[in-house]
Amino acid sequence: MAEYVFRNVTQVGEKEYQTIIDGQELAEMWRDGIITYNPEIQRGTKVKRGKDNSEVEVAVYNKANVKKIYTSMLSGQYFTDMITLNVLEDGNEKVELDDEGNLAVDGEINIADGQHRIRALSMILEGNEKGDTFFDLTELKFPVKVTHYNVQTAQQQFHQFSLGLKISSSRAEYFNQTGLANIIVRELMKNSDLAGRVEVVRNSIPKKDERHIVTFATLVNAIEIVYKDLETRVQAMELSKYLAEFFNELINFIPELHNYEKRAQSKETSLIGENFMFYGYVAISKVLRDKENWKEYLPLINELDLLKSSKVWYGEVIKGGKERGYAIINTSESRQKFINKIVRMFKKLLNEKTE
Repeated sequence: MAEYVFRNVTQVGEKEYQTIIDGQELAEMWRDGIITYNPEIQRGTKVKRGKDNSEVEVAVYNKANVKKIYTSMLSGQYFTDMITLNVLEDGNEKVELDDEGNLAVDGEINIADGQHRIRALSMILEGNEKGDTFFDLTELKFPVKVTHYNVQTAQQQFHQFSLGLKISSSRAEYFNQTGLANIIVRELMKNSDLAGRVEVVRNSIPKKDERHIVTFATLVNAIEIVYKDLETRVQAMELSKYLAEFFNELINFIPELHNYEKRAQSKETSLIGENFMFYGYVAISKVLRDKENWKEYLPLINELDLLKSSKVWYGEVIKGGKERGYAIINTSESRQKFINKIVRMFKKLLNEKTE
């Protein structure tokens, strides 16, 4: 929580305000913790290992972009543009605008848009204080929009910002609150064993990532492709309940999905623990959905040909080879072909089992 008074403020909407703040003040607000980074309304966090091998969550941003902005500012080539701050609406905050244009805030003030610029300003402030740089930050005047939104609305705002940003499709989809598949995946992240296992920042799962087994974008895309007849929010919520049960059973049944060592080992030769395989898992969930005793058919997954070396997948889903290593072809065409083949293979096994 922070107490701060924004000066010369104009109210431009019910929960939107605008003012001008110079670079010196913005840098000091960041340094003093008045402005903070909230991963829920920004690019999220990533895990880094410390020197003692401990895991530390850090903000996601592009250091190269910060350096470019920093250099541009110092050279006098930077054109100031709007920065957006959000006073988080959580029931504990106070926001009051008086007749003289003073906006008194008592609450959490987050960067909604402009973290790279503020980090660059902070670098210059630090350099000035150390005597390494001598730049007058008050010369940089920024139009600042101050919003007063809850987390959900702030996420929607960032989703709008993200349409013009270089961020991963997983992060962009995470902020999309209206898509039915997005709603389903959010429910799965809260109410199933997928909680803590869905990567919401990157589009892929790094080899050393011990936590995540699937990306947000992959799950959303898989559900959109497989359950394309989904039309209403009620249908989405009903499907989320079934998928929560399905993934609970699946994760418990397949060791690679709950054991990092086995997952890392199997990825050398098999698709079963890959992020890409979730296109197959979602497809199988639909095949089984109308089966009364669907759980007893999950072991059929172990009978599928999921070897990366298999001719079934070569050229369409897999490229490379044993010597160079196998790579997954992840395109809209390869996803559809993979889903179609998985469905045919699984239905064949299912028919053999039920005959």
